[in-house]
Amino acid sequence: MINIIMKDAMTEQASITAHKVGRVLWDVTTVAADLHAALSVILPDLDMRLAALRQELPCAHGINPFQSGAYQRPYRHLRAFYQDTGAGVLAHKGTEVYAHDLDQHLAVLAQFRIDYPVRGKSLFSATEHFALVEQKIPLAISAYEAVEDAKAACMLQQAHLKRFGNLASIPTPLLVIQWPASARDSHLAALRSLLSERAMRIVETSSADGVAAIIYHYPSLPLRVAHLPVELKKLGNTPWLQRLSSLTAGYGLTPEQVVDRWIDLVARMLALGFLPGRTEHIGIGHCLEMQNAVIDGGFVDLGSIIPMVEVRSDAAFMEMLMAAFADLSKTVRHFMLGPVADVEAEYRNPSLLMLACLQRVVPALLQKLRTYPELEPRLQAYLDRSESGCFSALVEEFQYLSPAMLNPAEHA
Repeated sequence: MINIIMKDAMTEQASITAHKVGRVLWDVTTVAADLHAALSVILPDLDMRLAALRQELPCAHGINPFQSGAYQRPYRHLRAFYQDTGAGVLAHKGTEVYAHDLDQHLAVLAQFRIDYPVRGKSLFSATEHFALVEQKIPLAISAYEAVEDAKAACMLQQAHLKRFGNLASIPTPLLVIQWPASARDSHLAALRSLLSERAMRIVETSSADGVAAIIYHYPSLPLRVAHLPVELKKLGNTPWLQRLSSLTAGYGLTPEQVVDRWIDLVARMLALGFLPGRTEHIGIGHCLEMQNAVIDGGFVDLGSIIPMVEVRSDAAFMEMLMAAFADLSKTVRHFMLGPVADVEAEYRNPSLLMLACLQRVVPALLQKLRTYPELEPRLQAYLDRSESGCFSALVEEFQYLSPAMLNPAEHA
């Protein structure tokens, strides 16, 4: 996670201007009629909204946090702002290519040095990090990324609707649009003086099919766990959990209910045959990580999910399952405690706080998971092992989780 501070409050009334769409790349009406029908019940004017959005999208003039009428950009939501519909929000992600202060924000990202956990401060700027590490375009979305995110969210949401009869607290993608070529060209021109030659080549390749925007519906304003320190600072200096309770009350929930909803949703993901995070997404954004966990008990940015049937290796399956347990536990720890430093001098791997979270979160998740029949065979095998002897279960799992080492005699 990258901690970039732009401004600490709603500091401006950003104006909104509509910009013409180049073409529609993905449309819920034609791709997912079941999701369209389910969301139309929640949002009766959905078709009217979609018809307008296929022609032009509202774009905020500023990237700083703002609230203006039905539109709002919370703190640190650099690539999305939200429109209140009265029945959830419509997220507008990828419109920043038209922001009036784009150059200013790109300059800040170019000066900001990444601080990697454990490794420390890096020579990489945030702009270099996005291009070189995450393979993303700073403050823009490639057409490929937008379509893949829509497909992933659609796949999980359709499976959830079919089995459970309702929409999960995850994005329901509506549209992916491609901006005119002029938007891509001007954005690349703004980046050229800020990126190394190698990073620029990656950005140019990533944007070869254009830059895009994605519109999705989410049942509430998606404030993230990673943003809680700033959100709770607005509520005074009472103890963290007391302020947290006040904030979640706005969603009609207690903090305990939020954690229960996360556990239930992850159990449903697994029962539906999905792992929350691909290995190649580690370090650049699993949907269970605190920057993607929403304080209403949902998750966003689902590009990391993968159907279990696509995981060919038993070792990869076990690694991704363990990563899900670790990511969810870490998110719960940050949600309940905030930016409290772990005592790590004696116990770093894991810290005592993380051990406490793992001991409570994982059994609760497995208990929920056991209520679902017909699980993926490898997932069922893991549950069966967890009920057998500790030693024999670990022998089985260590063969998948222990890193294979090259034989020095053969590779001297």
